Amino acid sequence: MARPTQREVVLDAFQELIVEVGAGNVTLEATAARAGVSKGGLLYHFPSKSDLFAGLVERLAGAIDAAIAKAPADLVELVHWYIDEATEVVAEENTVWLALFAATDAVDDDVAALLGDLFARYSTPLDALPPVLREHVRLVGDGLYFNALIGGPAPSAEHLAQITESLVRNVPPSA
Repeated sequence: MARPTQREVVLDAFQELIVEVGAGNVTLEATAARAGVSKGGLLYHFPSKSDLFAGLVERLAGAIDAAIAKAPADLVELVHWYIDEATEVVAEENTVWLALFAATDAVDDDVAALLGDLFARYSTPLDALPPVLREHVRLVGDGLYFNALIGGPAPSAEHLAQITESLVRNVPPSA
């Protein structure tokens, strides 16, 4: 396994600090210290705190694109995929999402827009569904995701299967 680049080490440190102290409280100095690099070394890769946020969002985009690449073409499978993905919250990655969403007021508008665009990008595979069904699936999936993200009560497996099947019943027959 290749050693992480200095850029990745800095992003890892920034991500850890966001989770620990909140995005609005992270400083460039603290990030450099956590990463074990000089402030100049940090500034070489990320000239500002906004650039650090953008770098982190860019890294999360890779995870989203990898998930999107796994979206099935079959519409029934697509509904199942989206709901399953929404309920498979990975604690570390999603803690960062929660911290970033909470910090949108601590970052400039461009970074907040990038974050919003990235989250919206995740639902693009649903564009293959009819518009009303697409929105229902997105809202159910996003609700399940955010519920899991904040530690809300999860529906039982049986209830989740019933919800998914009620959505699948609205998938039009294949042409």
